[in-house]
Amino acid sequence: MFSFITNELPSFMKLELEKLFQKINPLIKKNTKYMMFAVPLLFISLFNLIFFVFFGGFSNGMFAIAVVYALMAAVGLALYKESKHIKRKIKELEVEHMVTRIKKSDVINDYKKKDYISLIKSQPRMGIHTFMNFLTEENDRKKMMED
Repeated sequence: MFSFITNELPSFMKLELEKLFQKINPLIKKNTKYMMFAVPLLFISLFNLIFFVFFGGFSNGMFAIAVVYALMAAVGLALYKESKHIKRKIKELEVEHMVTRIKKSDVINDYKKKDYISLIKSQPRMGIHTFMNFLTEENDRKKMMED
């Protein structure tokens, strides 16, 4: 699924990123579905509500339609908020996976492990980059040990 990202990466990085993406892939799919329905629902319902309020006014039959659009907006907003919650969960799973993988390493010393873990926890947006640096250093040290 993420082949466009990993085309130019070394195989040891591809393997670790595939493991990470396998963990978060179900949540990404769920998040995509929620956003796919939330944004159009919100846009259509809010646009029509504004149209009714400013241009159409409320006549006898329009109140029921306005209620339907308000319910659509509520459902869209609920899906959007759930999507934000899922995004937070994805970030937590990413950090958790990277930290456990770093802790499992037997090639890197404990001081460097703590350094990488603190970097990932303090700067979660740069977590993948830090994790890739860790994987590169780990691979380099494995090669040095083999020689």
